Amino acid sequence: MSTETSPGPGTTSSSFDAEPTAKVRAPWITGFVVAGLGWQVASQVPSTFTVPQQIKDIDPAGHVADFAWVNTIGTLSILFLGPLFGMLSDRTVSRFGRRRPWIAFGGVAGAGALVFSGTQNSVWGVGLGYLLQTVFVAALAAGMVTIVPDQVPSGQRGIVLGWGGVPQAAALIVGGVLVSLSKGYVGQYAALASLMVFVLLFAWRVGDPQLPRERREPFSFQAYLANYRIQVRQYPDFGWALATRFLMVLGYGLGTLYTPYFLSDVLGFKNTPSDKSNDSHLLIVVAVNSVSTVALVVIAGWLSDRWGRRKPLVAAGSAVMAVAAAMIAVHQTWGMMLAAGAVLGLGYGVYLSVDGALVTQTLPSGADRGRDMGFANLMTIIPFALVPPIAALLIKFAGGYAALFWASAIASVAGAVCINRIRGVR
Repeated sequence: MSTETSPGPGTTSSSFDAEPTAKVRAPWITGFVVAGLGWQVASQVPSTFTVPQQIKDIDPAGHVADFAWVNTIGTLSILFLGPLFGMLSDRTVSRFGRRRPWIAFGGVAGAGALVFSGTQNSVWGVGLGYLLQTVFVAALAAGMVTIVPDQVPSGQRGIVLGWGGVPQAAALIVGGVLVSLSKGYVGQYAALASLMVFVLLFAWRVGDPQLPRERREPFSFQAYLANYRIQVRQYPDFGWALATRFLMVLGYGLGTLYTPYFLSDVLGFKNTPSDKSNDSHLLIVVAVNSVSTVALVVIAGWLSDRWGRRKPLVAAGSAVMAVAAAMIAVHQTWGMMLAAGAVLGLGYGVYLSVDGALVTQTLPSGADRGRDMGFANLMTIIPFALVPPIAALLIKFAGGYAALFWASAIASVAGAVCINRIRGVR
């Protein structure tokens, strides 16, 4: 992997709050994409493959409720730490730059947390491991999500984030293969942790200008708390962009997070010592979804740059995702599961790259990109914390998995409605 070693394109030590103007080159994009694979595998795979099965092996009778609180506690920690890490990265004075230290620290610590999780034999231990994973990946994300608006001009962000969406879409299939080829939970988590080497290589090679000490704003707890007060009247576009992202991710989470249990509880695919039927069918669903996502994610990002319009593509992606959820809500069979997974991937592929570019164009302040992107990143995390309790209630009291998928469709449609409220981005 090769990335640029000079300071970020279009960025100087005296213009940290200015929009970058020089396009990043192919080596930079390559490094960002490959690093994204390590980051996204660590972020996505445990909650889909290892943590649910690990909990089910420990507590077969109470696994649904156990997974709900483990996922919720781990994910809600980011509610407090995501903006904090972003705010601290804006104020980081280091000869390595502002973002690189957070990327490197998150990569090393996140890998250690993954290995720790593999050694746990209790639900509480799994919960602690997952909490550590989410915290350290949030530190990593503080650097990764902000380096794009730091260094990539707005007219190139669609294609850059389109390529960046490839590892995000492929993370589950890559991680699923690694899990299936590894023996024992220690081996599985260690295999996932090994991909963090790509994150460290990116942190080592990418340019990141140093913030002059005299330009560092003092940190205050009051300013940190102010992050949670969105000034909708002053920055309405940013507020609507956050609302759109929250609803879209909530819809995606409701439609996908409980797939392992849907395959087992509804379609009857069980794991036994001699036949990992649930794991193999889950990997197939993930593969279908990932391939269809990758098929459009780069094209959609490129098209939004060339067309100069983001909103129609985000709305179209959300509508397609709603259709996919409705398909499996109406007809719950293995064949429909595959078809819905493919349709969901197409919609998510369009949404994935274009939404990221759209959010960066609504940021309130160039000087506080880390803080604002940290808050925007919460809108991809908080929904997954809410999915387990919502799903538990819907599955038990509101009609089972059909109700869960209808809720997914409704959330996606609501996201499409919110996107039309943005005025400053086409």
